[in-house]
Amino acid sequence: MVDVSVVFVNYNTCKLTCEAIQSVYDFTKNIKIEIILVDNNSIDNSIKTISEKFPEVKIIESKKNLGFGKGNNEGMKIAKGKYFFLLNTDTYLLNNAIEILFNYMENKKHGNVSICGAKLHKTDLSHNVSAGNFPSYKLFVKGSFLKYFYSKSFYSNIKRRDIPYESVNSFEVDYVSGADFFVRKSIIDEVGGFDKHFFMYGEDVELSFRIKQRFPEMASMIVPDAKIVHISQGSSKTKSLSKKFRYRFIKSRAIYYKLTEGIIPSYLYFIISIKRLYISN
Repeated sequence: MVDVSVVFVNYNTCKLTCEAIQSVYDFTKNIKIEIILVDNNSIDNSIKTISEKFPEVKIIESKKNLGFGKGNNEGMKIAKGKYFFLLNTDTYLLNNAIEILFNYMENKKHGNVSICGAKLHKTDLSHNVSAGNFPSYKLFVKGSFLKYFYSKSFYSNIKRRDIPYESVNSFEVDYVSGADFFVRKSIIDEVGGFDKHFFMYGEDVELSFRIKQRFPEMASMIVPDAKIVHISQGSSKTKSLSKKFRYRFIKSRAIYYKLTEGIIPSYLYFIISIKRLYISN
């Protein structure tokens, strides 16, 4: 039996993907894993290179770029593990993180944990974003002119919850970053995978929210003993790329609000956020 199915989604990141896969093999001990690579129609010779370097990796060749969520869904369809570990191609392990997460979930005391993740680092080993709070339309209203159109009671008591990233003990969060998403197969079988409306960004948040709605007694946790580097959030971006990223983020957040709050909050969020992006700046 496979303990953990590690799923990568690759799109023209051959070198990074090879390094990520190698780190999994270098550090993972004492448990049985399989690695599944979904290639989103790369043109950088990824499939040939990876299949030659890692012949044991199961490769799914997509004829088009499915995006992050739908790519992972394809990988999970063939995964045989008791747990799925959805790992970004721009990550690499710093220790036996997969076994640490596996043992954490196998502990009977943690039977109420649906998802967990490692403590993520930047390449300089400083803190990187590992998790977050569910987006709050009420908080968005509180920070925009929309607050003048709502009763103050609608948003006045809403606050962001601090995330104790410096904790050496495991701690609960609303959602675990999709960069290292360790989830029970039984949970995915029950609620399904990532929502098809997302292309990139926000699908991890929505899936975590859906799992919490279906299983309110279950928790998402960060396990600091497991350590992984996530490169992208530590890298610099040009102004144009930053604006492109922010547009994609806004679009995905609007989809999230549509699925969780309804079409009106989604529309208002999108219009105001786009105005801020293209007019206010």
